[in-house]
Amino acid sequence: MTKKIRIDNNRCIAIYGAGTVADIFYYYLCSKGYKDAIKMFVVSDTSGNIKRKFGLGVYGLDETSGLIEDCQIFIATQIPVQDKIAELLKQRDIFNYTKVNADELVDEFFKELYKYPINDNKILGQNQKVAGYGDNPKYLFEALHKKDQEGKLDLVWAVGETDSFIPEYVRQVEYGSLEYYKELATARIWLDNARKSRFIKKRNGQIYIQTWHGAAPVKKVEADVAESLDDFYIESAKNDSSMADLFLSGSKFYSELYKKSFWYNGEILEAGLPRHDVFWNISKVKRDVYSRYDISENTGTVLYAPTFRKNYVEGCYSLDIDRVLSALALRFDRPFKMLVSRHPTNHHAYEFLSDRYIYIDKYQDFEEILAAADVLITDYSGCMYDFSFSRRPIFLFQTDYDEYIKDRGFYIPMEDLPYISARTNDDLIEKILNYDNDVYVKKLESFMTQMGNFDRGNASEVIADIIFEKYLNNG
Repeated sequence: MTKKIRIDNNRCIAIYGAGTVADIFYYYLCSKGYKDAIKMFVVSDTSGNIKRKFGLGVYGLDETSGLIEDCQIFIATQIPVQDKIAELLKQRDIFNYTKVNADELVDEFFKELYKYPINDNKILGQNQKVAGYGDNPKYLFEALHKKDQEGKLDLVWAVGETDSFIPEYVRQVEYGSLEYYKELATARIWLDNARKSRFIKKRNGQIYIQTWHGAAPVKKVEADVAESLDDFYIESAKNDSSMADLFLSGSKFYSELYKKSFWYNGEILEAGLPRHDVFWNISKVKRDVYSRYDISENTGTVLYAPTFRKNYVEGCYSLDIDRVLSALALRFDRPFKMLVSRHPTNHHAYEFLSDRYIYIDKYQDFEEILAAADVLITDYSGCMYDFSFSRRPIFLFQTDYDEYIKDRGFYIPMEDLPYISARTNDDLIEKILNYDNDVYVKKLESFMTQMGNFDRGNASEVIADIIFEKYLNNG
């Protein structure tokens, strides 16, 4: 790398990228003594990206006018997108850039890391990179710790920043840090619920359990929407599936989907999803959530949790909170509090006219929020399926239905789902007031049976037993 990359000692450095390649190139520059010269990270689109990395700002290209023109720019991304980035820079009359040989850089980096031995008792868990201590990996950590009577396990969790809500028995490591990659290279088992970068390399002796964050038979995913996916995502997905030793499935539907659409032909464990266990322990979780947000015991809660829009349609998040709360109070004969979960991609677009709601974005485990809520209002989000295990009412507020279905295909048509849909606020209010629980639950039960669910409330325990028996060396 040293021979092939020329660095101007008299210029500042901007790293274009914020993923695995950018991380590794940052460490390369630091190892060569250029840490102080690095001024920023640059990305084409800031949505979904972190705001800071290694103490430096992560800026959208449109935000860098007057900042990067005098810097030497290194494009440290996956190779398929480097030409596109170069064109964007040229359009701004910026020509002082260098494309980093990503494959060579990453190979050299992991070659060094693989000199460290694998720790047979170490397990590295993460939730969609840094989405907090939650989802399937969290529940497996809890079950594994409970089973680890001798305290041999080294449980490590990837975080965006140090988190006081993570149990003391779990070590924390900053995602993307050099320490993170060392943990990745030396852990016996990886537990993840999202695709890893195609540059991540599993070594001999490591086990990768893909717990996948999806469960709903709603929006089409992976190979079924390949025409709308970036080439580099498909590369990463295929690499991820090739590394996986085991996929966890919550239903017959998803087992077949893994085989058909995930570029995966390995082992599938049909024992349910660990995160769904929480719906068999609702009362404790409800107490914890109510205590966190100071909600009285006799008050009902409604969770509004819409999904993101690739193509934003004005008004799609315009839920009339005041009228919804009044309608729920009338129908269920008790006061209600509104909890709002903002999707990180579109959260700026929410258009509430009321302030009678509580943002729960900072709550670590979204599954606990689902389990604590008495009513769910969503649109096309897969959380509707998870919430179905509570057998509580689900309303779909879909003001942009006609536009949305043009962008996303569905495995099951929306009109065939057991949930109650509404296109306007007036329609939603009417359906809340006329809600018939017996009719709703009967439809829901029939639907859940058709999906062939494996969940019985003990998935975490069953899978933890298998991990100990099959993959861990505790001799």
